[in-house]
Amino acid sequence: MAGDRGSKFVILSSQRSGSTWLVSLLDKLEDTQVYAELFLPRKRKWDAGSIDYPRFVDASPRGLAVRPWSVFSYLDGLYQRPGAIGFKLMYGQLMHYPEILAYFVTHRIRVVHLVRENHLDVVISGAIRTKTGQAHRLSGKPEPGSIQVELNPETLKDRLKTLRRNIMTVRKLLRWSRLPHIEVVYEELVRDPSRFSLIWDFLSINPEGQLPQSDLVKIRRGRYAEVISNYDEVKTALAGSVFAGLIEEKA
Repeated sequence: MAGDRGSKFVILSSQRSGSTWLVSLLDKLEDTQVYAELFLPRKRKWDAGSIDYPRFVDASPRGLAVRPWSVFSYLDGLYQRPGAIGFKLMYGQLMHYPEILAYFVTHRIRVVHLVRENHLDVVISGAIRTKTGQAHRLSGKPEPGSIQVELNPETLKDRLKTLRRNIMTVRKLLRWSRLPHIEVVYEELVRDPSRFSLIWDFLSINPEGQLPQSDLVKIRRGRYAEVISNYDEVKTALAGSVFAGLIEEKA
């Protein structure tokens, strides 16, 4: 949906998959505004992106104040803004507000499907957030120091299967809906910034120079054996499964 008003898009992803980092980068581009979780079901401090549009729970939508009309009115208000406009939406939020998909289909909203290939990293990131109470850390802020987390080896494979199944389900949903979409991999974007060109082309965005730098930095430091306190148990639990390679450190 390129044009004078710019692309209207959504970043669709799951928790701990780099979506906040991507929001923080895209929001720095000229004539582009990107918001964090507008459909977060609770009030929370903004952690990235633009902050001049209220979350749905804080808004007073025009028209009927009942769903789905309130959701449609809310999204109309967002996407009527000039320039390239987007926000991030978690899988679970789309399930809670299924009418969002109907809006996307009728308005041809572009979908950037962001996935994190290493599901083990997703689990570790979630465990670190639970332990530290921090989802992200701003550059220049004090580092939390070395952090170790313990993972439950008995439930780990089921958690990894769920993460993989959720991605596959969303892929099918995007194909079924025939929404304009691309899938980008978090690890590839981090490793090779030239991969951002896929996003620029899809959204008809001209970054005009180098990729902006995010204000967010990783909280996790160290190799798996240093971060996972019961590393040997976890490695044994994954051995022989399709997830065994996830715990192998890359050179």
